[in-house]
Amino acid sequence: MSEGRLRVIHVLPHVAAGGATLLAMELAQRLDPDRYDVKVAVGPEDEGEGSLLEEMRERGINVIVMPHMRRAPKALMDARAVMELGRTFHAERPHIVHTHGSKSKLLTPLASAFGPVPVKIAHIWGWEWMAARDFPRRWAYEWEARMTAQGYDALIACSEAMREQGLTRGVGVPRQYEVVLPSLDLTRFTPDGREQARREVRAEFGLPLEAPLVISVMRLAKQKSPEILLGAAVLLSALMPRLRWLIVGGGPEEERVRAMVERLDLQEQVVLAGPRRDVPRLLKAADIFAMSSTWEPFGIAYVEASAVGLPVVGTHVDGAPEAVLHGETGLLVQPRHPMRLATAIARVASDPDLARRLAEGGVRHAQQFGHERFVSRIEAIYEQLIAENVRAG
Repeated sequence: MSEGRLRVIHVLPHVAAGGATLLAMELAQRLDPDRYDVKVAVGPEDEGEGSLLEEMRERGINVIVMPHMRRAPKALMDARAVMELGRTFHAERPHIVHTHGSKSKLLTPLASAFGPVPVKIAHIWGWEWMAARDFPRRWAYEWEARMTAQGYDALIACSEAMREQGLTRGVGVPRQYEVVLPSLDLTRFTPDGREQARREVRAEFGLPLEAPLVISVMRLAKQKSPEILLGAAVLLSALMPRLRWLIVGGGPEEERVRAMVERLDLQEQVVLAGPRRDVPRLLKAADIFAMSSTWEPFGIAYVEASAVGLPVVGTHVDGAPEAVLHGETGLLVQPRHPMRLATAIARVASDPDLARRLAEGGVRHAQQFGHERFVSRIEAIYEQLIAENVRAG
């Protein structure tokens, strides 16, 4: 051991500023430094979503860049990434490898043949098949997940929904699973300072101070179905002409979304802010949070919005009902229905009592999602698995 500490390597396929990468970064920084010697092995891509690589380094996280690690399947690059990971495991001799994302989950068992790892943990931030466009791909991803799970000591699911979906499809066995809900920084996501943020942010983006503002913070990708959100904006543009929209985030669909805003003649109503690192400040300037996801393993963005005091509107998919308590912290509608999404947003925007009740319920609900709870649960899992490994010899 290094000074008696457990050596831990987190493996991430990319450095894009999404929920899983942000939480892996927080975990790496917040694990007890007296007990854990932590490094993060990452792929270099950010896909236009904003890179967290420099922020990781500024926070003092020991980062190892895997030049050939990529999010998308690429056989030659993946083979090279396996070798890079294998060399890293051989050199660093970690006691625990904790993967985040489907690609790192796939490659790590292969790489451990070159550098044995006593404890391997896969964090399930979503399943491979969720993005499959047809049955053959879905079947292949399910088979891959079943095979890969055999190489892990534990599968940490980000929601009860992810655990149930995995078990239903034969991925792993019940004893492998732990459910640890995601977390947020409750010192940053707070209702404090909303009036100041409202003035400053709206001035920055040229938004009227008194106009009702709907905000979305999301990766602009097929998963989030941004076209459904824009469809709701079109439907509400006539009914509520003062309503404005602020969409925060980047991603592979960003150019298509910008083109859609122009084609739908929504330039006056919709502002695309791109990737931002001042999300709490932007949330505080809004009145309602909305997302239009087709699939959502959990949806920490919902809880972040609730924590600053926003009523939320979203889609009833996968783990979203664990993040949004329908009728208590927000409203959930069926996915892929812009009319239903628009109706729910209009209902909240036109009913101040409902909006206030959902906002107050959301603030209360969010208090259980602090980073301290998340980190302590992960540390407990580490200790349990290390103890079991020692007993097994």
